[in-house]
Amino acid sequence: MITSRQNPKITHFRALMRDRKARLEHGQFAVEGEKLFDEAVSCGLTPQNILITEKFSQKNANICEKAANLCNIDIISTDLAEYISDTKSPQGVFFSLELLDKFSKLSTLIYSTKNSTKIIALDGVQDPGNVGAVIRSCDAFGVSALLLSDNCADIHAPKVIRSAMGSAFRLPVHRGNLAEMLAELKQNGFAVIGAALNERAEKLGSFEFPEKSIAVIGGEGGGISAEVLALCDKQLYIPIKNAQSLNAAVAAGIIIYEQQKEK
Repeated sequence: MITSRQNPKITHFRALMRDRKARLEHGQFAVEGEKLFDEAVSCGLTPQNILITEKFSQKNANICEKAANLCNIDIISTDLAEYISDTKSPQGVFFSLELLDKFSKLSTLIYSTKNSTKIIALDGVQDPGNVGAVIRSCDAFGVSALLLSDNCADIHAPKVIRSAMGSAFRLPVHRGNLAEMLAELKQNGFAVIGAALNERAEKLGSFEFPEKSIAVIGGEGGGISAEVLALCDKQLYIPIKNAQSLNAAVAAGIIIYEQQKEK
C-alpha cells in the first residue's frame, strides 16, 4: 500500500487533478469515481494507471477485476485519497486517461460533421460546472461537436468531467481561437448564430436553425466577445419574464433543444 505523499504516483495524480499545465505537460488528466470509470471504458478509453483504496477494493471486486485487465493498479491509503481528491468525500478510485483532444485540425471537424452539422460554441464560459453541464446537454440532444474558446474552463478539469457525467468521453470537442474557428467554418457553409440581448436579436423559436449551423453562447459576465459577435450571421434572445438573465448552462440547454428540434 502506498502511504507517502511524496510517492511519484501520488504527486503525479494530485498535479493532474489540480493543474492544467501538468495535464498539458503529461498529456493526461485524472478522473475520480466508479461510474466515470465504467463510462470511460465503455467509450473505448484505456486508463493509464489506477489508484484505489483498500476499502474500495473490498467493496468493488468487479471493478478491480476489470481494471486489472486494462492497466496497473496501486492500493493507496484513505488519507492519500483525501489528499489527491478535490472533493470532500473521495470515492476511493482514481484513474488517468490521455487528453480528450478529438480534433487535431479543424478540417477534421468539418469532415466528421458533414452529414450531421449542428454545432454549439462557448465563448468565455469559465465556470467548470457550466461547461460540464453544456457538454452533457450536447451529448443528450445529439449535437455534432462543441467548440470552446481559449478562455473557457478546461474540459479536463475534475469539476467539468464530473458535471459532464461521462458525456465528455463521447462528445467531439475542439478548443482554440473561437473567432478563427468560426471564420473557417463559415467559409465551409456554416451559419453562425449568437445569443445576445440587443435590438438586432430575434426571438428564439421565431426562426429555424439552418442545417449547417453553429449556436454561440457567451459567458455570464461579458457575453459573446465583440470579435465573435461580428462573425454572427444572426443573433437570438431567449424570452424570459422576471429574472434579468439565465445561467449560461441553462441558456445553452434551451438553445440546444431548439436547434436540434426536428422541424
